[in-house]
Amino acid sequence: MVKTLHDVCLTCIQNRLDKIPDVGRRLPNVHKEILLERLVNHDILTERYFKTVKKYLFVENLRNVTLYKSNQLTDVMLKTLGERCPNIHQLTIHMCANVTDTGIKAVTKPQKELAVLELRKLASFTGKGLEHLKSPKLKSLDLRGCNAVTTEAVETVTRNNPTISHLILHDCGQLSPNVFASIAKTLKHNLEEIDGCPRPMSDENVIALARFCPNLKSLNLLGGSKVTGNALLELSQGCVRLEALDLSYCYGLQESPENEFLWTLPTSLTRLSLCGVMLSDETLLVETLQRLKRLKSVRLCGIPALNDKTLPKILEHLGGTLEEVDISGSRALTDEGLASIATYCTTLRELDLSICKMLTGRTLLPLLRDTEKALLLKKAFFSVQQIEEEVLLAVVENCNNLEKFDAAGMETLTDHLLSTMAANCPRLKHVGIKGCKQVTDIGVCELARQCPLKYLMLSGLHIHNDE
Repeated sequence: MVKTLHDVCLTCIQNRLDKIPDVGRRLPNVHKEILLERLVNHDILTERYFKTVKKYLFVENLRNVTLYKSNQLTDVMLKTLGERCPNIHQLTIHMCANVTDTGIKAVTKPQKELAVLELRKLASFTGKGLEHLKSPKLKSLDLRGCNAVTTEAVETVTRNNPTISHLILHDCGQLSPNVFASIAKTLKHNLEEIDGCPRPMSDENVIALARFCPNLKSLNLLGGSKVTGNALLELSQGCVRLEALDLSYCYGLQESPENEFLWTLPTSLTRLSLCGVMLSDETLLVETLQRLKRLKSVRLCGIPALNDKTLPKILEHLGGTLEEVDISGSRALTDEGLASIATYCTTLRELDLSICKMLTGRTLLPLLRDTEKALLLKKAFFSVQQIEEEVLLAVVENCNNLEKFDAAGMETLTDHLLSTMAANCPRLKHVGIKGCKQVTDIGVCELARQCPLKYLMLSGLHIHNDE
């Protein structure tokens, strides 16, 4: 991809920040924020250069700060940032190995305008550094991947900031099993989203959320193997505004009588995941989904009850509103059942058929050749060995707004198809072509040349160019 003039100018400034006269006065705040992010990302934040950075970029009205994957960022630098920039609105610190509680405390304590705080994958951060954070505007707190964060720290920060509505605790392995219950009793009606359940997830947590958080809109219970039907019933009755629910791998809900409580799921749901919940009752699966008329996203990975009979019955009722369908890993589904997607799904934006071994994709051709429907599709994961070349050709020729594409293990994928995709899909950012044996340098280089790629999976390729 050719760099824009804007990008070239910013690169020039970031490398000569200490040589441009009065550069701080000339730069608008938005460019100061971008430059700071780039300096950190590209490991230019040396101790010598930091003197210039703090002089010209650390200003009182700096609003959005993103510090990503830097071994140069230190607690001392964060202390300076906190002292000079007390009005930060959004602060992200991600994968910065030398940042500890000392630095987090120094940068967050002065903040009274902070609304979004993202502290991700900070190995030396226990959460104690947040004990003095008291921002009356804090709405979102993301601590994913901070494996040393303690239950006490989470309870303290939620108690001091009861305005938090979105809380993400993915991969915080030190949290106690009942931390959700404590959070629910503290944040109460303000809590709208909580993600990253502790292990093992108990009914006590779910019931507390149901009783204390009536405005809950999004709940991720992924891997909550101890959750039972009684807790699900309480959730359905207490959280009537719930829009997104992830029950993936909640094994306690897959057998009767516990699975019968799936009939009580709130009809307000727009997103539902049942991945890995090995439901075998076809009637239960169909009736559970048919009553959820507002669903826009459904994930049914690996469910035994999903087959050529049940999928059409589900989509007949929901297809007109569904935008995302994930039926990956379906062992019983054939092209006959797949045809219902082309028949009923009129607003589809994401489709995942990965590891559906019995599919060729031929019955999807009416959808992929329909100009209006094909242009809606932004994600197509077709990593199925039997998918026909004609189907792939329809994707690369007609799905011009595609952003994510995965064809892992497909022997029918060729350089010609990749070149066609590169020419026709200018928004393509995510491509997975793992183990595609016919792909060579030619196809890969065309993708790199014409598409704004951010993710490219090439493992298992023996790339060569005989020319």
